[in-house]
Amino acid sequence: MLFENNWLIGLHIPAGLLPFSVLWTANALFVLVLIAAATQSPVKKLLANTPSQHVYFGAMVALLLLWGVKAGISPGLGFHHLGATIFTLMFGWPLAVFGLSSILLLSLLLEHAEVGMQLMAFGINGLLSIVVPVFISCVILKLSHRYLPDNFFIYIFVVAFFGAGLAVAASRLVSVAVLGLAGVYSDAKLVQESLLMMPLFMFPEAFITGMLISIFVVYRPNWVTTFEDERYIIGK
Repeated sequence: MLFENNWLIGLHIPAGLLPFSVLWTANALFVLVLIAAATQSPVKKLLANTPSQHVYFGAMVALLLLWGVKAGISPGLGFHHLGATIFTLMFGWPLAVFGLSSILLLSLLLEHAEVGMQLMAFGINGLLSIVVPVFISCVILKLSHRYLPDNFFIYIFVVAFFGAGLAVAASRLVSVAVLGLAGVYSDAKLVQESLLMMPLFMFPEAFITGMLISIFVVYRPNWVTTFEDERYIIGK
């Protein structure tokens, strides 16, 4: 496997790999997600809190740099740290979608010379690398609230650690399905260069997310929007 340590990573799936019908459909769906996020995003609350702004934009810069560390051989089959779960847990899904979308757009503008062409793939990459893992992270959080005890360690190990690993797996599986259905690569290539490598990248994502969330909820619980002292600590 070829590992690259560029400062930035371009779009996960280049525009030229998929038919225009798929790209346009994905762009339309992603716009709908952005509209939904805008209607529920606590932007006013964020703008009224300067320390929260520093945390939010600082996290975006840190993740932008992390996206510069990637691994892969063929276009569209590379791996990089998603950061979707930690953004979802820290800021809630609407701000997570906007933050991750901004990072994706910045990486596009700074990486590609032909920005206009690559913008066509913004939607498909947004759906696969942002919407899918953010959705999975939200589902894991909701299921833990409904079926599991309200416990500090449940939040750390199930919601953060397991949730991050599962988010990576879901993002990868849906990406492979899209590339396979579009006939971009053979099944053997998809298995060899993507599915077999998936466990190797699930654990780092889960470990980093679990470690950072555990540190934040202990020392800076106000940074983690979805962590409630009353639910997980008080009276336990």
